[in-house]
Amino acid sequence: MITLKKLLLFTLPLSIFFSCTSDSDEVTIPIAIKKKKIIEVKHDNQPFYKFTYNTTGSISEIENYSNGIVSNVTKVEYTNGLESRRNIYNSKGTLFNYQTYTYTGKLISERSSFSIHPSTGQEVLTQVTRYTNDAGKPFNNIIGVEYYDGSGSLVSKTIVTYLDNNGSNKVEVHNAAGTKTNVTTTMRDNSIPWDKVLAPFIYQREHNIISVSNQDSAGSSTTGYTVDYTYDKDRYPLTAKYSLSNGTKYTYTFTWE
Repeated sequence: MITLKKLLLFTLPLSIFFSCTSDSDEVTIPIAIKKKKIIEVKHDNQPFYKFTYNTTGSISEIENYSNGIVSNVTKVEYTNGLESRRNIYNSKGTLFNYQTYTYTGKLISERSSFSIHPSTGQEVLTQVTRYTNDAGKPFNNIIGVEYYDGSGSLVSKTIVTYLDNNGSNKVEVHNAAGTKTNVTTTMRDNSIPWDKVLAPFIYQREHNIISVSNQDSAGSSTTGYTVDYTYDKDRYPLTAKYSLSNGTKYTYTFTWE
């Protein structure tokens, strides 16, 4: 079962990946006067993310907070200008998992996730994710994802259909036997996104999410959330008010420089 928490955080593994199928949709791409970088996100006025960049302007470190205290830190490594590894450290500075990335050209084709045993330091492959890209598109081009466990067995796969030029999409999730288990629909606006730095799939995050709807295979249960934004004059988001289907509400506040 996909929980609201997983749906929200990993509209990361599903909706973050995703271009257009309709030529009739007219899209206005905002042009910013000054290119800005996001440096902090607050959750209901409490620190949630803080971002650090390297000398080339690429993300180098992400601090994630819980109740005002750093809960984990992600440090990013690059090879030939592309993200090659993300190391995740706990609040004590101990590396406890990491992800590596394989590319076809400049598009990610595989992600491998490892965990590290806290006592022995043994590294264990926990998941391999393989991506099918439409190389003819410069962004919003992942059309399929396959998830494998650490032993190489297929766990699930998704089929991605794009609904407009903003990257809005419908993702069908199938289990290893090929049975459809749920459908997630993600709608995006045409403004500058705040979350591009959260994963290496920056070409899948060209615009902000305004709603996510997750429906089970029977169509009997739907969960999700909506987001209302405020923007500065250059169309960078300043606040995002999240309303979850279970009644939970909270606000993100963004700082740019």
